[in-house]
Amino acid sequence: MIAAVFIRRLKKGVTFEQFERAWEAEAGYGVPARVINAVSLEDPRQVLSIGFVAIPADAMDAIAGRAGKQDEARHNRIDEVIESTELRAMYEVKSEHDFTAEPREIELGSAESLLAALAEAGIGDPGRDSARSPPQPDS
Repeated sequence: MIAAVFIRRLKKGVTFEQFERAWEAEAGYGVPARVINAVSLEDPRQVLSIGFVAIPADAMDAIAGRAGKQDEARHNRIDEVIESTELRAMYEVKSEHDFTAEPREIELGSAESLLAALAEAGIGDPGRDSARSPPQPDS
């Protein structure tokens, strides 16, 4: 499972709703993926996007190549409403923990995992390289 993290700074006068309209994708990526967008409590111009993509780390280049072609217009729209991208990073998800009561580790992709919906989509264990490969990009 890959976690994609972006921190963007909106241009002055741009609302989160305007950002979200520019940010919206026209099509899916062909693999289970979810994104959470959040606005900073300290600075309403700072937007955090965290995406979870249920693919093994070694499949990231193929998906990124396909997404890059598909997302060119979307990224142009985003550029119109943001001042800067302060962070753009990809991470391999290794663990999930529940701090509700007694802190404990949650098995990635288990029924109680926040990432269960992605694991249920048929990709396999989201924290392991044994997950099946995603569809290959079109030639």
